[in-house]
Amino acid sequence: MQPYSVSDGVKMYSQRTAGGFSLVELIVVIGIIALLIGLLLPSLRTAREQAKAVQCASQLRQLGTGLVNYINTFRGQYPAWSGWHVAGGDGTGEDDPNPGWTEQLAPYLGAQPMSTLFNCPSFPEDFRINYFLAARYSNLVGRRSMKFSEIKLSAMFVMSGDCTEPSLYPPLFGTAAGMTLDDCDKDDASQRGIAFSNEVGGLNVHKGGNNVLFADSHVALFRKFDATSMTYHPRKMRSYADIAIDP
Repeated sequence: MQPYSVSDGVKMYSQRTAGGFSLVELIVVIGIIALLIGLLLPSLRTAREQAKAVQCASQLRQLGTGLVNYINTFRGQYPAWSGWHVAGGDGTGEDDPNPGWTEQLAPYLGAQPMSTLFNCPSFPEDFRINYFLAARYSNLVGRRSMKFSEIKLSAMFVMSGDCTEPSLYPPLFGTAAGMTLDDCDKDDASQRGIAFSNEVGGLNVHKGGNNVLFADSHVALFRKFDATSMTYHPRKMRSYADIAIDP
């Protein structure tokens, strides 16, 4: 009888191990792993989208802080809005003369218009400026900027937010004819800034809706326009269209 060796033990263990898993069992294990991955992926996507919405809200709150710093410097006057402005432009081509409101605000934010601060992380195309400035009321009363003192409903007055109105962007996402460069002076003077998915041409960039910055600097997420929580008039509860009827 030959003595039992370590190599014999290793061989026997290997044989038992090799015979311990059949091809069917291996396929079952792989299937279970694939199933678990399939169950986890939607949760991971949801968590990622929620993180983007939170980041966007944080950026808008920073924008609100910058606006407060600006009006404290300019005696209660918000930055002026005007036409189509290209960040860093010289007033020629697509760039209208004078700086856009994001350029005016830059020193009070510590961030230039082309920085990621103005770029919603959920926006579908690589446009760098995805926020707008309230201009509907001031346009109707013949001015180019708002005064802080005239805003009596600051917790409800829409000051800014996710800009989803296609006419404020060049193609391909947008419909601004003849424009190829992004506007750093987006405002809602003559068209909505926020167009929700239940409105013509609208879009909700976040899973829960669009972020809205109010005049008191708080930010909230809405799936659609809420007449009880939002207004485009500084002293009355008015929708975007209603201001033209009752300015």
